[in-house]
Amino acid sequence: MRTQTHRDQLRGQVWPPRGTAAALAAILMLSCSGTKDEPASAAGSPAPGQTRAQAILEGQVVATVGGDPIAIKAFERYLTDNAGDAEDENAEQANAIKSRLLDQMIEEQLLLRQTKGLSVTVSESEIDDYLTQIGVTEGEAEVAGGEGKEAFGEKVRQSVIIRKVKDKAVLSKVEVTPGEVEDYLKKQPEAARVPRSVVLRQILIDDRSLADRLSAQLARDPSRFEALAREKSVAPDKGQARTYTEEELPVELRESLFRLEPGQVSQVLENAGTYLIFQLVRKMEAKDADLDEVRHRVQLELFRKKGEQALERYIADLKKDTEIHVNRAVLPFEYAGEYRN
Repeated sequence: MRTQTHRDQLRGQVWPPRGTAAALAAILMLSCSGTKDEPASAAGSPAPGQTRAQAILEGQVVATVGGDPIAIKAFERYLTDNAGDAEDENAEQANAIKSRLLDQMIEEQLLLRQTKGLSVTVSESEIDDYLTQIGVTEGEAEVAGGEGKEAFGEKVRQSVIIRKVKDKAVLSKVEVTPGEVEDYLKKQPEAARVPRSVVLRQILIDDRSLADRLSAQLARDPSRFEALAREKSVAPDKGQARTYTEEELPVELRESLFRLEPGQVSQVLENAGTYLIFQLVRKMEAKDADLDEVRHRVQLELFRKKGEQALERYIADLKKDTEIHVNRAVLPFEYAGEYRN
């Protein structure tokens, strides 16, 4: 039992929601930061007359993967694209994040090096299809990434290559049998049940006295809940109805919320230093789930786990067969990754 959906979850990309910011972030998180003029597999090549060792000593590269250098400029771009708020963390956390990103970039290089042996190629139409699927228009692609259309296009190309390498070398061989699905359901029968759940609106308040005043107003007129939530709640949802399963609710709030009837408003409840008032919209009791849907969900979950394990083994084998060096001397942070040489 293996589908395209399974592989999409493990190629390094689960399709993000349509929206330029999310889509572009997904690409950057999956891309090496070479450009068309300076591809990652050749980035940081020694200057004429230099050996690779001399280039490292002169600080042109941060690491070599099987003798192929990773340029310091390419890694700096990779950090810019992927580090997020690392600079806002304390020094130890920032070092850990940056070290993991260097290790991640090295892993991507290992995968890119398999392109030729696996006969992986990427056409322009595949790149266009990829951008269409994640909701990036041609105009957005032209200004994306801050380095121009060609640099952005190279990042996208490398993302697609990495996905295809993972698929061809590993994920296409991962299978989940019907027997494995049934064994899972026997061991975890609760997976075949839909837990009880509630649809709630909430008002979140930082001030207890204000929460008490709102609670008093709602006791007189529960129909004002939505209006007061929009006006007073500090929660981003501003009182929009949301479904919660029993497991998603804090233990100390569950029973009091499940005792409410539709339209009824709770007392002021305290949780994690904030004050909450809820209105119950609807309550659903636990029931047996649709078995076909359950089997499909379990199949996806088992494929995800098996795929992750297979990818880890594949990359570990590549590391064993490839000489990897990290040039700590030029790194602008204290490297705490897995490569100690």
